[in-house]
Amino acid sequence: MSEKRPRITRRWSKQDPSYWRERLFKNEYAYKGERAKVRSWSVKLQLFGKRKSFTLGSHERAKAAEEACQLYRAIIEQGWGAVSRSRAGAGLRGRILSGSPISSPSLRDDAEYWKGRLIHRKYPEPDESHGDREFSIWIEHARTSQYFPLGTSDENEAAARAMRIYRAVITKGWASANARFPRELTLALRWRDNPLAWTYTTVHTRLGSGPLKPGSGRAVPEADLSVVIIEPDAPIRFALEACINSQEGFRCDASFASAAEALHEISRRRVDLALANHDLPDEPSAVRAEELQRARPGFSVLSYSVFEDSDQLFKSTPGGAAVYMLKRTSPGRILEPIAGLARPATREQIASRVREYFRELSALLPSGPPFWKLAKLTPREHEILVFLSKGDLVKEIADALGISNWTVHGHVKSIFEKLKVHTRTEAVIRYLQK
Repeated sequence: MSEKRPRITRRWSKQDPSYWRERLFKNEYAYKGERAKVRSWSVKLQLFGKRKSFTLGSHERAKAAEEACQLYRAIIEQGWGAVSRSRAGAGLRGRILSGSPISSPSLRDDAEYWKGRLIHRKYPEPDESHGDREFSIWIEHARTSQYFPLGTSDENEAAARAMRIYRAVITKGWASANARFPRELTLALRWRDNPLAWTYTTVHTRLGSGPLKPGSGRAVPEADLSVVIIEPDAPIRFALEACINSQEGFRCDASFASAAEALHEISRRRVDLALANHDLPDEPSAVRAEELQRARPGFSVLSYSVFEDSDQLFKSTPGGAAVYMLKRTSPGRILEPIAGLARPATREQIASRVREYFRELSALLPSGPPFWKLAKLTPREHEILVFLSKGDLVKEIADALGISNWTVHGHVKSIFEKLKVHTRTEAVIRYLQK
């Protein structure tokens, strides 16, 4: 919980030069007791567990950003070997500035290329019955990126599936690939917006609807809360159905692709709760909730948002709330804040249970000094951590404090070590848990 909110910043794709324009910096050096900046721009690239800084050829920021973007694309397509021929990738830069092609699409038809990019994702939690952890792949194309679970722990099979997904993306487009292959997404359920109280979970989309409840032969208890889903994306809709039906005390009785379709059916159904995508295209979420509640007086409408990953969730949470809390749940506990409620459950009962859930959660937070104080951060490190919590970039922090980019990087590295985290997002979460 916190009384500060991260600043919302526009998110560019890494395939867009505008993304790199904001990440360029100029190295500094000391000469006769004075600090000076070099004329050329530099950029730091981090991919596949490796990080390296490059001095770029152009003094103009726009051209340097384009050059950084091309370097990034080359590493994505050909690996670090494309830029390892010289200390600063000068040979590759020469081809970029001359307009020569740098990519080799045939590399992506090589199984070894995809083997080198297989990863293990932390969430959703692995199924213990499967034993070995299954691989996932991150695919980027045409300024869009997505994680895909590959459903196997066999490296060769995983690489082959990654190739199939990539070919589908470049030949049929993202919409077709997303309809054909499961993908990883983060869903945030918006229980309250002021104070902000959300739960979030990582799910894999599904290509078909499953049975009503696990073990379809057993009777569904009358006490189960009846839930309907309003979601235009079928694979996401099927994933939500599976999440709800896997949680004890709930059942998904119906799902709809639009609010209009739901309005027609809900008035004739015995429904306790509706889950509706906050970004449905037909009308604003507040208007939609009011119409649904008129159609079925007394029942609750809970909206949710969909994000590419959890980092994007933290960057996109709305400002304005004095206090906020985000709590991760497992896919099988997606409705955890209202677990244990039996029907008939009124809107007031659900709201009361939600308040109690987050109140109890708040009471579990460590008492005494904030975590960042216990980690013994220096005053400067704490100052930089505050900037990080607002979403500021390294260059912005350096300019605000009158220090170099490299000095900021050094402080950030020290913060990560003391807080025992690996990313800015994890550091900010630690800071906000106070």
